Amino acid sequence: MTDRSAAGSTGTPRGIGPFGAVPAGLSEPAALGVVLAFLAYLSAFASITNVVGGTTRLVAVVAVAAVCGAALARLVAPRTAIRLTAGLLLVGLFGYYLAIPGSRVALGSLVTVALDVVSLLTGLSVLRLVLVDVWVLVVVPVPTFLVAYLAGRGRHVTAATVAGGTLGFLVLTGDAGDATTLAGVIGVAVAVGLSTVSVPGGFRSHGGTLAAVLAVMVLASATVTVVPAGAAQPWAVDRGAPGIESTVVGDDELEIVGTTRLSPEVRFTMESSVERNWHVGSYDTYTGDGWVRSGEERPLDGSLSGPPGETTAVESTFTAETELETLPAPWQAVGVGGVVGGAAQVDERGTIHPSSPVLPGDQVAMESRVLDASPSELRNASTDYDPAIEERYTQLPESTPDRVGERTAEILAEADAENPYDGAAAIESHLIEEYDYSLTIERPDGDIADAFLFEMTAGYCTYFATTMVAMLRSQGVPARLATGYSSGQQVSGDEYVVRGQDAHAWVMVYFPEHGWVEFDPTPSAERDLARDIRLAEARSDGAENVDTEQSGFEINPGIQEEPNELPEPDETNGTESDSNGSDTEVNGSDSTVNDSVPEELRPDGPSTATGSDGDGPSLPSREILGYWLFVVVVATAGARHVGVTDRAYHAARLRLPSRSRTPRADAERAFEDLERILSRRYRARRAGETPRAYLDGLRARGVDDRVHAVGEVYERAAYAGDVTPEEADEARRTVRRLALESTPLVGRLFDRE
Repeated sequence: MTDRSAAGSTGTPRGIGPFGAVPAGLSEPAALGVVLAFLAYLSAFASITNVVGGTTRLVAVVAVAAVCGAALARLVAPRTAIRLTAGLLLVGLFGYYLAIPGSRVALGSLVTVALDVVSLLTGLSVLRLVLVDVWVLVVVPVPTFLVAYLAGRGRHVTAATVAGGTLGFLVLTGDAGDATTLAGVIGVAVAVGLSTVSVPGGFRSHGGTLAAVLAVMVLASATVTVVPAGAAQPWAVDRGAPGIESTVVGDDELEIVGTTRLSPEVRFTMESSVERNWHVGSYDTYTGDGWVRSGEERPLDGSLSGPPGETTAVESTFTAETELETLPAPWQAVGVGGVVGGAAQVDERGTIHPSSPVLPGDQVAMESRVLDASPSELRNASTDYDPAIEERYTQLPESTPDRVGERTAEILAEADAENPYDGAAAIESHLIEEYDYSLTIERPDGDIADAFLFEMTAGYCTYFATTMVAMLRSQGVPARLATGYSSGQQVSGDEYVVRGQDAHAWVMVYFPEHGWVEFDPTPSAERDLARDIRLAEARSDGAENVDTEQSGFEINPGIQEEPNELPEPDETNGTESDSNGSDTEVNGSDSTVNDSVPEELRPDGPSTATGSDGDGPSLPSREILGYWLFVVVVATAGARHVGVTDRAYHAARLRLPSRSRTPRADAERAFEDLERILSRRYRARRAGETPRAYLDGLRARGVDDRVHAVGEVYERAAYAGDVTPEEADEARRTVRRLALESTPLVGRLFDRE
């Protein structure tokens, strides 16, 4: 494979074009691969600007950088081009640093910006960066300039490598999907391949290697995209339905999935004088298929100021029953006590996070300021939003269909909503009334809010909340997605038991004089029914960690006591009457609590799922079988290409007994195997060298005398045809013994004899 410079006698690429001489490298076939790899990483950058805005500016700066790189390919030397590229990167990053508001970055700390970029390699999306649209505009010209310059000079393999490396960075951050990654890999392979065949005799001498490289690159693109938390998932893994808690609590990126499960295990107990959703985080950037919280955290120094309007001080204390990486509390938590408070962090949305996990048994005291605003006060609130708030919390992807805003406007008009509060209430009511709650759904393609609004009839909390936020933002109302837990099971006047199945997502709308106000568009009755059913199933199955001393209940014949009862059962001597008039024990060993429940409300997914969490053994999908078939084909072809299969075959043949043929054939085969052993240990037989001369030549190097006996048997068999079956068998056994003695570990057994 060759990476050559298409240069004339003076070292300058030749060609004719609208600007005079055009680099000849851009007209060579290998440039097609470079273009494909370039378009792949450009597509990944465009998906980022689609979310935050600026795609038109992106196209403009890319065009300028590409033209400059191609033009300078015939004017400057490679070293000069490298210096220009490095300077362009440094100037761009410095400009990005200057563009960041002082309130959002440590003053004078360029190191902070550098660490932000490095942290992306741990799988954090670039959407978490401050002013990511500016970051893209200063970064994308750098590889574009270098790729165009190298391609113009005919260095197609190097140019494709730069493009592939840029795409690889976006794979690591999770911002490049499967299709984009595969396109980039194919582009690099095409550039390498066409560069190879452009050399006289190149395909003939390197064609096999090229095919192996292409296969391995395609295979790698299917597997490596999972590093370390990328957007793509490995083709070979079938994880089953994820738990709802894992998708809404804790991470800086929220992925909206399809069918989900409920976990009845207790996470914490909460003591609070108010019953609220227990807030643990919120998200500002909507990507069209999920959410990202941008910005960085800073140490919590004292107490936060809390909402700007009238509030009530609330003290709450939670006790962790499992390890927690969040600090649940009524919104807005302004302070945290104890050891946790001494090292707590606060993000740019005012949420307090622990710097290390809260361990089981730990009690954490939280101080909150809970908003007291009445509906009438919120209706009369100002719409004079702070520009930073308005820009950040009315963001929608550029690809968001117009019909989302149009449908929202119709709903607001029908409800005569003339202010943001009435508008939010109208959207909330519309979603609750028009859509059903379901845990078993198929994740739609494209924009989630658009699909839910126009194509779906049911979903769960992340779908309802995402859609409401997008609808509000389409009308210029600042809103964001909040996550945490609903209040859970009340076990006393001010104590609540909160389980994994209580994980929840809702909406927060901004009102200038009051701050962030909660709205919940998810139908609560159906949601609570699904949770109650899951808990009843877990208790009936004897599952562990689903109750505390306060939340559990003792089962006695004919008596059911449960603090969180199923909605309105018909009780007759400890039984429930189902829709068919038959009696079913709620807590007995033969409980069939799911039988009369619609499949979409079953908390473990469709009825075909196995195991308590719906993740039991199942047949592999066609995609998985296809993937592993591809792995086997590639591995076999590669092993055959480099001679691994041939060596393995002969190694096994040397060491394992074989079926006897004619004495002459056995003797000839024994000597052939002997040659293989001697060639690895000493040297191969030279062309024209007789077997006797070969063995005599090795005598001085201490070759075992047994090899000469095998050689004599071979000579009689090959030249005289006079060899007995006993002599041929002995020759075969001798060679097999020599092979075993040369085998690692096994050979030590012979040394002890």
